[in-house]
Amino acid sequence: MRIGSKTKAIGTVVASGILVIGISTSASAYDNIPAGNYGYAQWNANPSGSTPGDSLRACDTNADGYGVKAKAFNSNYDVVRTASTSGLSAGQCTSWKSGDLPEDNRFQIITYRVKDGNEIVLDHRFVSS
Repeated sequence: MRIGSKTKAIGTVVASGILVIGISTSASAYDNIPAGNYGYAQWNANPSGSTPGDSLRACDTNADGYGVKAKAFNSNYDVVRTASTSGLSAGQCTSWKSGDLPEDNRFQIITYRVKDGNEIVLDHRFVSS
């Protein structure tokens, strides 16, 4: 059976596209968790350069008087990480909050809008250690 040049070309394009998608997906170091229009949180499962593994940080992107808080919960709903931009200027991220966690466990990250001690849930994602 002979494969035509068009079929070979299409196969090459599809294979290249799959390779690019695979590379771009695995190259993403952080899981981003949105916090509405207020900012976002980031989870980093594995150490990468100077960024520790099993780490969480919150970033405030809007100069509106509200902060961004992120909490990581384990399967028992115990808080294992907290990061909050309260007291920071807009456009800043907290330092990475880290410490060793058991490998291959799932955690839920919840982002909040915060002001004057009040927390409003904005979004959530499940991540792994």
